[in-house]
Amino acid sequence: MPKQGQFAKSSRLKQLNQFKVKKHSHRSVIDGDQFVDYVVLRFNLTSKKRLAKKIQESNQRFLIEILDTCQGQRLDLESIIPSLFKQLNSRVPWQFYRQIINGWRTLQHFIQREVPSVPLKQQILVSGTISEEELTKMVAEELAVKATAMMFLNRPVSNQIQKLTQQRLFQTIYQGDQVNWQQIEILFKPFPLVIAPGLDQETKDWLIALAKS
Repeated sequence: MPKQGQFAKSSRLKQLNQFKVKKHSHRSVIDGDQFVDYVVLRFNLTSKKRLAKKIQESNQRFLIEILDTCQGQRLDLESIIPSLFKQLNSRVPWQFYRQIINGWRTLQHFIQREVPSVPLKQQILVSGTISEEELTKMVAEELAVKATAMMFLNRPVSNQIQKLTQQRLFQTIYQGDQVNWQQIEILFKPFPLVIAPGLDQETKDWLIALAKS
C-alpha cells in the first residue's frame, strides 16, 4: 500500500487495466490483498461516463487513499476525509481539491454502494455521509490553513496572529457556501507546488499538469 498522503504509484493504476478477478459464485470471495484493486477497478469502469478524465483520475487516486485507511471491517467517511485532507494538504496543488469537490457525489455514492458489496470473507461497512456543501467547507478550511502556513513560512509569528489570519482568509475564500477559486488562485500564485521527491515520474507529471489546470 502507498504511504499515507503519497498517492498510489501510476504503475499501480496501469496494472488495474490488466487486473483480473475470477468469476465468483455468490458464495465465493476474493483475497483481502485484492480489495483495493478490486474496488478501484470498479470505480474506473463505472465512472468513465460520469466524470471527465482529469476529474476521474484525481478522484480515483483519492479513492485509493481512502481505501488504504480502512481499519478492520469499517470505513467511516466522516472521520477519514478530514484526516486525509490534512495529510494531503502540503502535497497537492489547490486544483486537486476543486476536482475532488466536482466528483464527490459520484465518488461517495460509489463508496457507499460498492464497498459493502465487495465479496470478502467479512463485509466492510461504510458509515458517515458528507454532503457536497460540508466537503466544500472542509476544503475552504484546509486551503485557509495551507495559505496561512505559506504566508508565514519564513516569518515566525504568534499562534494568535496565525489563527486570525486563517479566519480572515477563510472568510475571503468561502462565500455563499462556495469556494471562491479566483481568490484561491491569487493566494497561491506566489507559492509554486513542491513535489515530494519519492513519487514516481508519472505521478509527478500528474501533479504538475494538475497545478496548471
